[in-house]
Amino acid sequence: MTLRGRSILVLTLSTAWYAATCAAWSEDVPRTAWGSPDLQGIWTTATLTPLERPDHHRGHEQLTAEEANALETATIQRLARSDGAEPPAGSVGGYNRVWLDPGLKVLPNRPTALIVDPPDGRIPWKPEAKAWSDQQRARYGVGPYHGFLDLDTGERCISDGITMAPLQPYNMNFQILQTPDYLAIVQEMYHEYRIIPLDGRPHIDERVGQWLGDGRGRWEGDTLVVETTRFADKSHYYWAWPWRSARPTLRLVERFTRTDSRTIDYRFTVDDPVMFTRPWTASSPMTTDQASRGVTAGALYEYACHEGNYALPNVLRGARAEAQRAQSGGT
Repeated sequence: MTLRGRSILVLTLSTAWYAATCAAWSEDVPRTAWGSPDLQGIWTTATLTPLERPDHHRGHEQLTAEEANALETATIQRLARSDGAEPPAGSVGGYNRVWLDPGLKVLPNRPTALIVDPPDGRIPWKPEAKAWSDQQRARYGVGPYHGFLDLDTGERCISDGITMAPLQPYNMNFQILQTPDYLAIVQEMYHEYRIIPLDGRPHIDERVGQWLGDGRGRWEGDTLVVETTRFADKSHYYWAWPWRSARPTLRLVERFTRTDSRTIDYRFTVDDPVMFTRPWTASSPMTTDQASRGVTAGALYEYACHEGNYALPNVLRGARAEAQRAQSGGT
């Protein structure tokens, strides 16, 4: 074969390889005009799969198909029974299914927990931090309500804290926007957003803290790694999920890997030597196929929490009324 023939063959093979690669990219992993995996879209993390492995699944990493189906069926039946039901005595009631949009499906591989490390699927608390967390969790919806600081940060319409783990019964939706130098994530819940530089700039001064920290992103192959530090010290506030609280000792590492046309493998590692005996990691895949998780599809709309947050002063008024009734002998 002549040199010219070899060149034509190499060019032909290279062109064929490039065409095949581009076809694979377009079919499996969408890419931006500048070649990075395209993370843009409206995503949900909603799922029935819990963050931590329940005690009754201890030692089991995966549900059987029958167990998954039973859990999904029982959840739908429970929600149907609660629609229109009278609230318990002394309660004003809560949202019905018109407002709630919980995930109704376990994740496709049927894990018993989102936490993948440690292997037991549990948060590796330090004993004193676990005691504090349990105390905080026990207060939720109970009180006492001496002032507005006795309501958690979510009830105050501020934030539920770090990560995009599916802990809410609604609004587990996120819109991602992307340029070569920035990634922007808009979270439906509380209308929170993060703008994450990808250009290698250093973190802000450590004396400046932010509720959601100061994130910096970098590409490791086709995985976007976002490292967030510089969290404000809000540990003195009441958090419904204490591990998600903003605190200076926290370091969060998130990994976004686009695996196909409708999925991002989203994993996060939480590192805080004050709270935990070791870093721990959870896998919470994101999808644009909302129907596969049993939630509503569509555009992302502004979430304004309570209009005027009337619930907060009303909760405090109710607590004062209960205290006065107790002092007067229940009359």
